[in-house]
Amino acid sequence: MMLIGELSRITGMSKDGIRHYEETGLIRSSERRAGSRVYRDYDAVAIKRIEQVRQAQQLGLTLKEIGPILDAYADREVTVPETIVFLEERLDIVRGKLAELRKIEAFICQKLAHYRTAER
Repeated sequence: MMLIGELSRITGMSKDGIRHYEETGLIRSSERRAGSRVYRDYDAVAIKRIEQVRQAQQLGLTLKEIGPILDAYADREVTVPETIVFLEERLDIVRGKLAELRKIEAFICQKLAHYRTAER
C-alpha cells in the first residue's frame, strides 16, 4: 500500500490528477486513519490502471469512455483477437476524424485563397 505522494512519484502523475481519477472511478483507494487524520492508501492495481488509462488516452478515448472499458475487463485479460478488433474500430474512427479535418482544412484554404485574391 502507498500514499498518494508515492503513487504520484511512481506514475509521474500529479496528486490532483490522481484525485480526479479516483473521483471518476478510474482508480480506487482505501481509507487509513492516523489519529484525527484520514489518509488514502493505493495498491499496485492503481499503478496498472493509471498506465491503462494513459494508453487508452493515446488511442483517443476520453476518461468517460475509458472507465467502462477498464471495468468490463478488470477481472480478465483481453485476448489478442479482441484487441485487434478494438484497435481496428478505433483506427476507423480516427480515419473518419482525419477525413473530416481534411475537409475543414480544404474549406479554410479555399476561403483564405478567396480573401487573399480579393485583397489585391
